[in-house]
Amino acid sequence: MDYKKEDLLDFSIIQSLKEMNDDENDFFKEILNLYIEQYPELYNKIVETSKSNDLDSLSKTAHALKGASLNIGAKELASICKTIELNSKNGISEGTQELVQKIQQVYGLTIEAMNSL
Repeated sequence: MDYKKEDLLDFSIIQSLKEMNDDENDFFKEILNLYIEQYPELYNKIVETSKSNDLDSLSKTAHALKGASLNIGAKELASICKTIELNSKNGISEGTQELVQKIQQVYGLTIEAMNSL
């Protein structure tokens, strides 16, 4: 699926973060860099818990990545994580592997879109 920036990003959140800039620092870039640093650990845990079918841990980790994604305006990524979180809470593992793969794809597109702002 092809995504437009509008599909991937919540521009109101990004604008709010950019408005928090001071004269010397780019607050948005700092927050984005923290997100980029945290992502591999969360994503890898999602992969591990989905493969082991540990739905409780999967739900919690998807929730954590969803929250981090919402905080930076990565709305499509947050939406995928929300689906994984809710499915896991409800004991549904069908379709999880496809969603986990989609996270990785959408993450790359999201970071690319954010870096172009």
